[in-house]
Amino acid sequence: MINLRNIRTGVIGVGHLGRFHAQKYAAISKLAGVFDEDGERAAEVAAELGCHAFPSVGALLAEVDAVSIATPTSIHFAAAEAAMQAGVHCLVEKPFTLDTEEADALIGMAQERHLVLAVGHIKRVHPAIQHLLQAGYGAPRYLEAERLAPFKPRSLDIDVIMDLMIHDLDLTLLLTGAEPVDVRAVGVAAVTDKADMANAWMTLNNGTVANLAASRVVREPARRMRIFWQDRYASVDFLNNTLHIYHRGAGAVPGIPGVRDEAVELPKRDALAAEIEDFLNAIAAHRPVFCDGIAGRRVLAAALQVRVAVEAFLQH
Repeated sequence: MINLRNIRTGVIGVGHLGRFHAQKYAAISKLAGVFDEDGERAAEVAAELGCHAFPSVGALLAEVDAVSIATPTSIHFAAAEAAMQAGVHCLVEKPFTLDTEEADALIGMAQERHLVLAVGHIKRVHPAIQHLLQAGYGAPRYLEAERLAPFKPRSLDIDVIMDLMIHDLDLTLLLTGAEPVDVRAVGVAAVTDKADMANAWMTLNNGTVANLAASRVVREPARRMRIFWQDRYASVDFLNNTLHIYHRGAGAVPGIPGVRDEAVELPKRDALAAEIEDFLNAIAAHRPVFCDGIAGRRVLAAALQVRVAVEAFLQH
């Protein structure tokens, strides 16, 4: 039995999301402390969790084995580079980095130093996605997703593609095992100076087509995905933790003869705790993580393709 309490952990950036990272580490590992540019915020989180508020990133890195990086995206590269130079394993929140060049540099450092580099694509651990991956249905033919959220005054350093759509881009690549070859997209900068709403239509190199919509300026949130194979389709509601699989050829859904509705009972799961525990177990047991740097780079590259298409649309 691996004792995760022996792993010394820390968090760089303890804003809204980073505080949750620190809470999970405190529950399952030896949380040494936190760092934030806002010293008062760091002190507040440290007092809450009974750990140390370090005065600098370097001071924190000298006392930990593993760290979460939950800073603004523009700082991800510098923080992860410093961590790996100090021999510290890294879990970097999404989006991984600003560009693929930064991602490649971090991947190379992790490989050279034999360090675990994880990227926080947390939707991978959702029970519905895990069920579908284990079901053995193969690559779907078509996917559509809606990820809509009310406006919140955070994560405004990135557009809605990197903020919200990137989750469904990651799931699309994960479920298909394929790469986008044709990407078309539209977007609108409704509230900020970046795209706040976007819709992307992409064809992947295995023939799968995906239609993804994201907005951070709606009144009512929605997080849904529908996934179609030749003889069935799955409907996932991430907000309500439900999964229905509609099979062709048996049973009868009212109004749709010859279709059976399988309502899959999903366990409740603390996704962030599961992601962090997976990261720590990968360190302790020398095994792969749910989402490594290479996977994080793949979805970053896809998101950048969508951004290019959206920016071209906005310029017309």
